[in-house]
Amino acid sequence: MMLSTALRTAASALALTMALSFAGTALAQVQAPSSREVLPQGIEPLGYALSIQPNAAQLSFGGQARIEFEVSTPTSVLSLNAADLSIRSAILDTGAVPIVSLDPALERVSFTFAQPLAAGTYALTVAYTGKINETANGLFTAPYKTADGQARTMLVTQFEPGDARRFAPIWDEPGRKAVFTLDVTIPGDQFAMSNMPVASESPVAGGAKRVWFEPSPKMSSYLLFLGVGELERLSGQVGQTQLGIVTKAGDKEKGSYALEATKQILPFYNDYFGTAYPLPKLDQVAVPGAGGFGAMENWGAILYFEPVLLFDPKLSAEADRQRIFTVVGHEVAHQWFGNLVTMSWWDDLWLNEGFASWMETKATDHFRPEWKPWLQSLGGQEGAMSLDARASTHPIVQKVDNLAQANQAFDTITYQKGEAVIRMIEAFVGETGFRDGVRGYMAKHAYDNTVTEDLWTALEAASGTPVKAIAADFTLQSGVPLISVDSARCVAGKTTLALTQGRFGTDAVSRAPRAWRVPVTAGVVGSAGVGKALVTGKGSLEVDGCGPVIVNKDRAGYYRVKYDAASYSGLRDSFGKLDPADQLALLYDSWALGASGDAPIVRYLELAKRTPANADPLVQRQIVGVMERLRGLYSGQAGEAAFTAYGVETLKPMLIRIGWNIGAGEAANVSLLRSGLIGALARLGDAETIAEARRRFALAQTDASAMPPALRGAILGAVGRAADQTAWDGLKAKAVAAKSPLEQRQFLNAMAATKDPALAKQSLDYFLSDAVPKQLGPGLIAGVTGNHSDLGWNFYLARRAEIDARLDPLQKLEYGPGLAGAFSDAKKAQELQAFAKANLPADAKKSVDEAVAGILYDAQIRSQRLTAVTRWLQTTSQ
Repeated sequence: MMLSTALRTAASALALTMALSFAGTALAQVQAPSSREVLPQGIEPLGYALSIQPNAAQLSFGGQARIEFEVSTPTSVLSLNAADLSIRSAILDTGAVPIVSLDPALERVSFTFAQPLAAGTYALTVAYTGKINETANGLFTAPYKTADGQARTMLVTQFEPGDARRFAPIWDEPGRKAVFTLDVTIPGDQFAMSNMPVASESPVAGGAKRVWFEPSPKMSSYLLFLGVGELERLSGQVGQTQLGIVTKAGDKEKGSYALEATKQILPFYNDYFGTAYPLPKLDQVAVPGAGGFGAMENWGAILYFEPVLLFDPKLSAEADRQRIFTVVGHEVAHQWFGNLVTMSWWDDLWLNEGFASWMETKATDHFRPEWKPWLQSLGGQEGAMSLDARASTHPIVQKVDNLAQANQAFDTITYQKGEAVIRMIEAFVGETGFRDGVRGYMAKHAYDNTVTEDLWTALEAASGTPVKAIAADFTLQSGVPLISVDSARCVAGKTTLALTQGRFGTDAVSRAPRAWRVPVTAGVVGSAGVGKALVTGKGSLEVDGCGPVIVNKDRAGYYRVKYDAASYSGLRDSFGKLDPADQLALLYDSWALGASGDAPIVRYLELAKRTPANADPLVQRQIVGVMERLRGLYSGQAGEAAFTAYGVETLKPMLIRIGWNIGAGEAANVSLLRSGLIGALARLGDAETIAEARRRFALAQTDASAMPPALRGAILGAVGRAADQTAWDGLKAKAVAAKSPLEQRQFLNAMAATKDPALAKQSLDYFLSDAVPKQLGPGLIAGVTGNHSDLGWNFYLARRAEIDARLDPLQKLEYGPGLAGAFSDAKKAQELQAFAKANLPADAKKSVDEAVAGILYDAQIRSQRLTAVTRWLQTTSQ
């Protein structure tokens, strides 16, 4: 699953809660449950034959399930997961008719038989009805309008981690794999797809048809998929695998870019994993709408929301092009890590998500090295480190007892820290040994379930490198290691570093001492030599050459580096000579250590000032990001005007140098920088940038070249930011008239960007109206709240029931705390805690704790660090 970039700061995690409670004689007949809330052991699924009859108009469906299972421990009770289902009948293949009892709170259905089922194989046939949801979970509806304004809907499924139970009575646990056979009855003019190819179809009375699909491989329930609608398919082929991009009618050509990307990525993965993709087809399905995720890796039928799969040459920018390639890389990687080999339980979710995140970057680097994806991934690593340095963090391998906890495990630690740790371990083991270990892991565990230890065992066996201890340090305990350079001494052409391993944290809890075995690398600036050492506590490292030494060469390790004054001065004065990765490492660490008070915050400002004008665009983008961060921290504070002037003074020359127009042969990442600069300068209130954006927007009404796709989002954002009532009304009219969901979303995002509080209030009301697709509303409201924290938070409090009704399970527990996370006032942390205590379930504690930690940290930076920044600005301006 790919996390939603639109909502992760304000929403995502889950609302479903399971509690294990099983009474009566059954408890004596099954294994006693631990704290993990799972269905009883002693009965295992073998296969499901599911027949589904959707009624989109009534938001309901009928279903029949033939469930084959094997009993190893005799029992009179068969318990399955079920939610929002009504059971009409049930009968065993022996003729026995069970008593059926539903427990909505536990999301279970129990079938109790008069006589215990002896060991053996059985089949239970169940007739039932269920609900079609309007949020992205279970079987859900994705409404849209055609180019001529006609209302249509697509029906699709989303089951991870625990919503297959809304589709059929089922063992809804990743370790209970089975074979699925599916058929569906749909209108005769519609198209249906599932994990496997269509086996046959036949007409049904009333102009309908029944479509049967081939049986799936043995797989987990959360990977099952069904999609129905007025769809079309763009086809391709890789070896024996049939490829397809499935879209709503009229959009398939927008899938051509993703199809070509898949043609490259799939053979690359076939080779890397040493196991060929095993299904006969791989469809990728573009769905209108939005949710708490961007894409979902259903085996053979990957679901994507349209912006992360479809590339519209008239609307899509360079960022969209790169995102589509990397998201396809992520989801296709899951066909191995997650689908072919699946974690046994949600504790080890990172085996799916961390690996897919790492693999997407590896594949992108292979095919698109000019995008510098490993450099780009450092931004995600930095986000993980920021969260991992707070009291609210958790280990990569985390204890998950129930479904609510499983849903909240889909977070930055799981994805981005997981990716960073894998990259570090690959560097430690060696690329070839690591790859061979992965191949062995895939071959041994295909169609089965694993735990993290299985991966480390495979890597050690293939590479001969002891990795388990290091891997355990970074996956079984939380936090960020800190390597302090205490001194550097050069003798006879070699530099020896005295190092201390500690812990980086931003509060008392996260600063508690902790030991890691850290694989440290270092090199003298300008030298190709790299020294290596495994550091715990006190240690030393020797490198060839004399001069300033950069530690954590290429930022391949998951740790921060703090330099003594002399070492920092040498790196500062040599900053322009560093490789881009090392420049980024120094910038990221200097900002983090300065914000936390572990080093002077002005170190970051000194480095930013020394950044060459021709620095890598990704290095300059990092500076843009920190200027944006400081803009938010200074909002309403003393020194705001001085910082605003400094921010414009810092960023404006970057934009002037690269210009508004795309140059011939321009590097792709320059386009990313340009868009970021326009947006940042508009938010800083730079009059010239806003005027140029307005000019181009006005001209584009008759000359589309004035607002090319590469600049479209940035220009619209700037226009929306500075909009008056007339301009805001114009954006709304364009959103209404938009010919595609992507175009509509661009205008809605521009409306959300407004700095005018009165227009922000109008935006909030509009986003919760029927004029805006329900699934889009929460993300747009979050966008407004990022600029108007009090307004957005109070709007949420006043209309929480309406907003919650638009949230899918991946959003419900985190959405409110995420909105409150826009605050930088310690009093607001107390307000959030009081609100949560009165209104949110206990399962929301993780989300609340994360938001509170973020608010308190920002309040700390405001009160303790901004004075030093302001003083530095005054000094440098003299």
